[in-house]
Amino acid sequence: TAGHVDHGKSTLVKALTGMEPDRLVEEQRRGLTIDLGFAWADLPRSGPTGRPDRDQETVAFVDLPGHERFVGTMLAGAGAVDLALFVVAADEGWMPQSTEHLDILDLLGVSRGLVALTKADTVDDETIEVAIELVREQLDRTAMAAVDIIPVSAVTGDGLNRLVEALLDVLRTAPPPEDRGRPRLWVDRAFSVKGAGTVVTGTLGGGPLRLGDELTVMPGRRGGRIRGLQALKAAVTEVAAGSRVAVNLSGIDRGEVRRGDALGRAGQWHGVETLEAAVRALPGQPIGRRGAWHLHAGSGERLVRVYPLRGAAVTGEGFVRVELDRALALTAGDRFVLREAGREATAGGGLVLDSDPPRRVRGSAQRRERVEQLAARRAALDAGDRHALLGLHVRERGAAPLAHAAAAIGLSLDAAARIAKNLGLVDLGPAVADPAAAERWAGGVLAALAAHHATHPLDRAAPRDVAVRAAEAAGCPAPLSAPLLDRLIAEDRIVPEHGTVSGVRTPEHAVRLDPQQAAARQALLAAVGREPFAPPALSAATERAGAPPALVRELEASGALVRLGPDLAVTAGTLDLAVERLREAVAAEGPLTAARAKEVLGTTRKFALPLLEELDRRGRTRRRGDLREIVG
Repeated sequence: TAGHVDHGKSTLVKALTGMEPDRLVEEQRRGLTIDLGFAWADLPRSGPTGRPDRDQETVAFVDLPGHERFVGTMLAGAGAVDLALFVVAADEGWMPQSTEHLDILDLLGVSRGLVALTKADTVDDETIEVAIELVREQLDRTAMAAVDIIPVSAVTGDGLNRLVEALLDVLRTAPPPEDRGRPRLWVDRAFSVKGAGTVVTGTLGGGPLRLGDELTVMPGRRGGRIRGLQALKAAVTEVAAGSRVAVNLSGIDRGEVRRGDALGRAGQWHGVETLEAAVRALPGQPIGRRGAWHLHAGSGERLVRVYPLRGAAVTGEGFVRVELDRALALTAGDRFVLREAGREATAGGGLVLDSDPPRRVRGSAQRRERVEQLAARRAALDAGDRHALLGLHVRERGAAPLAHAAAAIGLSLDAAARIAKNLGLVDLGPAVADPAAAERWAGGVLAALAAHHATHPLDRAAPRDVAVRAAEAAGCPAPLSAPLLDRLIAEDRIVPEHGTVSGVRTPEHAVRLDPQQAAARQALLAAVGREPFAPPALSAATERAGAPPALVRELEASGALVRLGPDLAVTAGTLDLAVERLREAVAAEGPLTAARAKEVLGTTRKFALPLLEELDRRGRTRRRGDLREIVG
């Protein structure tokens, strides 16, 4: 319930529910709501004869204080509801706090509800008609223009049945609370119960809660578990979105949670310290860089700085960047109210468009581009299209970690994964990428490999670092360069090369030797293989054969030449010959020592040891202590 102070909100709630919403002794003594009040009832729908039938609805009320000094408290209760019972007294009519409360509801996007014209028993019919006309004029400027206005008296009971009927109609025609599998409970009360521990209450949105769920208090990372659940004082094992709920928490002390915090599943929510939003300024209340502002969202309140993206203060509608003094659990689609800190006046409100915005843009061209991006986000949110929103979020960044993107736009990770697949986003392991961006990065890699092949025709492959640097130069975030290359390999767009020289190449690349290079290759292999177990120094053989270093690398990459040391190499045939000779000796004598292997091969210790170690590395011999045996 919302409306001006002393217009009978609490009295009406008591008449409807039989419960006193004013919990505090001071409230009851003064007849003034100071804090949030709570009440509920099973409201019956009257049948044709006026007798209640079985058709009834459980309705919970959050009674909001109406005095101007308690608007902050009012906002803590209004932030998590989407139906309003707006109260205007027939004898006083429209008052200043009526205007502010209606503005707040409108800024929060509340469009469904009713107006109860209270104290109808204290005025005549003509006064009631005039009051209805004045209220309708005020409603017509808001999203609540179509709601019914019903005169009632909480004292005599006149109009209460009609009010209940209308209220039930509103509830039945309202869309069900959205379940995104991502619950968030804005805390409006926190207290301790002897023998139970910490209990918090609030209005649940985003998804269900169940006994045993692990929750995190946000902001911060304090974790706990649901020990008990109550909905309207009844113990339950699960509560659905849209419910008023009390949660008994284990693992969280009373001092670690307070009004304005939010409870959610760990990993599904991130504390937001900077956001970008669409805002609407109330008439005569420009929203700009000057001064400090209070942002109210859910039951939370933060001191913030506001930076209009077009530079000038917003009068009417515009886009802004908001920096919070402390983190708040927000996501795209959340609504908020801005109040000027100095005058404590409601100036406007807005819709969170990006809860994880990029760094502040500089320059008019970048600002225009960012405004266009935010306008597209606004259109997607207005249409309820989270598919489009995920696509926009990833496209703006090129790529984004899927879990982080899901939290930023208000989706569960499973839902985000399904949408990402439907949108054709590119899976890069820890993140998803926009297809156009991923193709741009891939193009950079392929171009770099082609350039390397052109300048190093004897290299079987380019070093992997060449491809990594090319991806990053094309805009690929550094953590995604390796997954990008892995994807290109899986798609056969690049080919990995393993062995002595590892790297990647394009599928069409192959080493092609000209006649001079082919002759040098043949001469080098002949020189190294002429005396297989007493080869010449590689540098000398290379010089005599006229083989350039690139050709030596190619011979190593192809496996034709096997390097045993900095200046020592053998041909692949030498390894095969060594294994055959050692196999014959092992068959006759059993496992061999290194000294005996040296004798069998007729070579020196300087050559035998690196040769045996290479055979061990290739798995063709196996060392057991000082002995070696042939494998296979």
